[in-house]
Amino acid sequence: MNSNKFNTSEKSIAQHVKADLIDFLLSSDSYDLLASEVPFMYGNRWADLIAIQDEFLIGFEIKSKADSLKTLKDQLNDYYKVFNKVYIVVAEKFRIREELKTISKNIGIIIVKQDNTFLLKRKALTKASLDKSALLSLLWRKDLERITSDKKDKDIEALKKNILRRYSVKAIQQEVIKSLKSRYGNSYQLFLRDRGNYTTVEDIRTITKLKKISVF
Repeated sequence: MNSNKFNTSEKSIAQHVKADLIDFLLSSDSYDLLASEVPFMYGNRWADLIAIQDEFLIGFEIKSKADSLKTLKDQLNDYYKVFNKVYIVVAEKFRIREELKTISKNIGIIIVKQDNTFLLKRKALTKASLDKSALLSLLWRKDLERITSDKKDKDIEALKKNILRRYSVKAIQQEVIKSLKSRYGNSYQLFLRDRGNYTTVEDIRTITKLKKISVF
């Protein structure tokens, strides 16, 4: 992490950590897609960062030094329903906290050290089969309509039931990946082209698609 590139305030610490996390990830690997602030569980959760790599979905939850771990267990339980790999990216001050010690061994842990570098404490294990219904929460209404070829049905629950009845978990995951690449793919390529030697908070906005209207 370049400690001089940010004028850090408490409110924006998490975004700064996210920018450096992206640099950390891209320094050692390549990804088909990175996207920021992605809604899932029908808008009840927002993944701080997601990645697609080798047709696997990866979710990252960031807990900066300005955060708490009060909701961590519930958050990670939901992440694990929809992502093949899940990582908690956590400030070093939380390293010995009980909440971190008791999370599933399948969850990967990345420590943000006091000197602003990252330590991969534990790799995430890959979960091959995901929660079929929860996976649908990564899709927007237009995605559901595309999959079912049905734009006339106004009942979104009927659209979901139709897909759950007709498609396997693997097929739904493939549709989710296709939809995410369509939604964020061009933005990610623009991000890679323009980010320069390191990622800034401004760069993150390129791979963030916040919507004021309901997409579910």
